[in-house]
Amino acid sequence: MKRKMFVVAVGVIGALVATAMPASASQSGISGNLRKGEWVNYSTARTITVGGTNIYVNKTDGPEIGVKWRRCSGGAEGSEVRLQNADPTPRVRIGSNFRASTVFCLSAKSYGSNSTDTWNGNVWWNVN
Repeated sequence: MKRKMFVVAVGVIGALVATAMPASASQSGISGNLRKGEWVNYSTARTITVGGTNIYVNKTDGPEIGVKWRRCSGGAEGSEVRLQNADPTPRVRIGSNFRASTVFCLSAKSYGSNSTDTWNGNVWWNVN
């Protein structure tokens, strides 16, 4: 009986985890150098593969920063989202309703007390 209950519990937990993010969601760690009050454009390109989905970011270490998405090739960019100087920050949406095949990069700037700094965090894309 215990084995049967364990299998059922694992199945329920697996179902709950599966509903947290769609199977198509993508995630990676991010880190970068920052300059106080100046946007730094990062060159790591990520591709949206599921139309109508969103981009999220959180910060795990670093000063208060502003972050936004941008097209790696230039042109369109998102609005700045501030991540406070509390680590880790909650996951926040920085862009929504992207077309499939959109290629994006990130930009960030520091609001900390140092003229240069670094930060670490995570980015999720293809998220409903």
